[in-house]
Amino acid sequence: MFREWLYCVSKLQFKVDSQNLKMDIETISHYDQHVSALTQRYEAANMSTIHELLLHHLPRGCSVLEIGCGSGRDAAFLFKNRYQVTAIDASANMIAAAQAHHPEMKDRFVQASMPLETTHPLLECKVHALVCIAMVMHIPNQDLFAFASQIRDLVLPGGILFLSFSMGRPDLLEDRDSQGRLYIERPSEELQLIFERLGFRWVAQHKNQDALHREIQWNTLVMERTSDRPSSLHEIETIIHHDRKFATYKLALLRALCEIAQTQHFRVKWLSNGIVSVPLGLVAERWLQYYWPLIELDDQDGRIVIPQQRGMEISRPIAFRKPMRRLIEQYRAHGGLSAFFHDYRAGTIPQEILPALDHAINTLARTIVKGPVTYAGGSLDNHPAYFGFQGNRSALGRCISPRSTHENLGEILVSAGAWREMCLIGHWIAESLILRWAELTHEISKRTVPIKDVLDRLLVLPETERDVQFARKVYANTPSLHCVWTDKPLTARFVVDHTVPFSIWHNNDLWNLVPAHGQTNMEKSDKLVTQDLLVASRDRIIHCWEMLKSQAEERFVTEISRSLLRGPYQTLNWKQAAFSGLIENVETLAIQRGLPRWEP
Repeated sequence: MFREWLYCVSKLQFKVDSQNLKMDIETISHYDQHVSALTQRYEAANMSTIHELLLHHLPRGCSVLEIGCGSGRDAAFLFKNRYQVTAIDASANMIAAAQAHHPEMKDRFVQASMPLETTHPLLECKVHALVCIAMVMHIPNQDLFAFASQIRDLVLPGGILFLSFSMGRPDLLEDRDSQGRLYIERPSEELQLIFERLGFRWVAQHKNQDALHREIQWNTLVMERTSDRPSSLHEIETIIHHDRKFATYKLALLRALCEIAQTQHFRVKWLSNGIVSVPLGLVAERWLQYYWPLIELDDQDGRIVIPQQRGMEISRPIAFRKPMRRLIEQYRAHGGLSAFFHDYRAGTIPQEILPALDHAINTLARTIVKGPVTYAGGSLDNHPAYFGFQGNRSALGRCISPRSTHENLGEILVSAGAWREMCLIGHWIAESLILRWAELTHEISKRTVPIKDVLDRLLVLPETERDVQFARKVYANTPSLHCVWTDKPLTARFVVDHTVPFSIWHNNDLWNLVPAHGQTNMEKSDKLVTQDLLVASRDRIIHCWEMLKSQAEERFVTEISRSLLRGPYQTLNWKQAAFSGLIENVETLAIQRGLPRWEP
């Protein structure tokens, strides 16, 4: 294996490549301009703690790639300890300094910026360990997944990732220090999840003080590259089974969180205390969709057909049944559930129905917080609750659109451990929750409502046709329309395709609807396109997004913000960020679910 590694390294061209630098240009420029002072500082630092950890976690004498080597200090330490080391840095001047200070491994320093270009020869190499010290903070949000994905490709199964990063820098303003360098300090749980989703498992985590005596805390995350599915269902199963099953609320909350973790995980906030905050508005919208098909069966006299609370809801109906029944009845003439969700996303709810919508969502939100958020986990039995909450439990008069609902309601607090489980295997958890919900409803109804009938209602989804027709109308008015996957000219008989198949993600956001040739759409079917095809189709996809945004800006921006953007929406810089999010979602789905890939 060492011979193969050395042969791979020997193929690299050890020269400065100033084109297509992916890392933050302003940060690279700072290192280039201050190389002398920085090198002196780095070489004088006491790195004994980190060096002891490296020797402890890295297999003795293995092949190592260091990313962000700076002055070459740590790479030289490993080399002296008989590791097969190659080290890269985005700064050409820092590479030159490393070569000058450590001439014994001059040919092992390479100027390269992460994420690498897809044709870079370094991507052909495989190593037993990858070391990244004080560098990941310089990776912009839009490049973070590509960076992590390339690390996965570089590390052999069973290999070690050694990731060290800072927290608590006092001089940061909008993620930059006083000298203009990019420093995005991400909680360790967030970085851990990104790599877990790509097939790594947690090995260890260490915290140590700054070697240069600054008031900065350093975290070191050690992970192993593995193909095993990470983590068990233990914590989620505990939440499900621990406390009393008085109503279906807890199952509805967990189902909503799992689905949000799968499709809208960019909208959560990673807090510094091992907690993730999830917008209450997203959960309330999911509940509206879940309970609508159950409540719409109530007859005109108010008889409850499918009760959702013990006691058959005879003397105590669920809190939101009446407001939802009013909304359902008012929308019956407008097309029911599918029409409602199309109009809600499009911002075309009839003015006279907005008060009923606002009342229903606010009642749902209050119920979610007062019920399962407060009591799930056994609070009734003096056990600590699993969830917390912060912010507004309701926002009367302001819950009339996806954006206003999201912005005005508070946040549900979930442990980072439980959230990682929901992100990694939430699609399986959600499916099991639906069956448990049907079984509990059967029991609540004193076995008068068959499980099959409940399942049929819980599996109802808003139909896609209205959204598809809107996208089709936009594309039909576009001259010289081309198939997004083949670039072939389209006739009036083109079809609207889901980039991520609807059968996989049940996602009808505008960004997911693209024009395609009918035969191409049939061949693609329910497969995920390859990453190469996505990259090749990038300009056509973004052109489609621009057309849709021009016709429905608020809806389009809301939807990409929920599903594609890791950071906040930026008017001048949303395209590449959204496209990076699309690649992340597609690749994660493919890896986690083992889905087939397609390209023409």
